[in-house]
Amino acid sequence: MWKPKTPIVIAGGALSDQEAWWHEFRSEFYDRCDGAVDREWLDMLTFALYPLNTDRDPRRAAEVAFVTLRFEFPGDES
Repeated sequence: MWKPKTPIVIAGGALSDQEAWWHEFRSEFYDRCDGAVDREWLDMLTFALYPLNTDRDPRRAAEVAFVTLRFEFPGDES
């Protein structure tokens, strides 16, 4: 399981490893979208991807997710 190198402290409390992963993933994804992403949608994406990426650096996972989501399915050319 991924762990932050140093504890992430918000509002005086250290985040758990899972909370830290979520925080780092969302921060990176939000930055890559220049803030133009719905927070609720981003929470759902984080929830869906976390179980598949618990051992991966969250910022790297956000980078992969961002690049992947920029692709579109080929259109129906009929």
